[in-house]
Amino acid sequence: MPRNQPEFEHQAALVAWARLPTTRRALPGIELLHCSLNGVKLSKAQAGKAKAAGMLSGVPDLMLPVPKGGAAGLWIEMKFGKNRVSTTQADMIDALRKHGYRAEVCYEWPEARRIITEYLSQGELFDGRT
Repeated sequence: MPRNQPEFEHQAALVAWARLPTTRRALPGIELLHCSLNGVKLSKAQAGKAKAAGMLSGVPDLMLPVPKGGAAGLWIEMKFGKNRVSTTQADMIDALRKHGYRAEVCYEWPEARRIITEYLSQGELFDGRT
């Protein structure tokens, strides 16, 4: 019997919402929402390869690389219930904020949906011209 994985279930529900055609039409930029896969259990060999390829410990679960409202992008760490961010995750969130990103911890997918919707509804920071 598989273990209950509420953090995964909430993240998957959020991504399912983000992939809906109505959501994509309403929130331009949402199509860039993607995950870090840091929560995926890897074998020692796979973990070594991932680390060698650049995977960092503590990176939040989701990234939305769309500059809005003065932020360079939005990072979301999903948690559930009594789970809390680790020291490594807290340090990474602090570093992201110091470098101009918005970084949030969300405990249920509707909370993350609200934050993403508010974030993408802000004024533009970048106009796409180089």
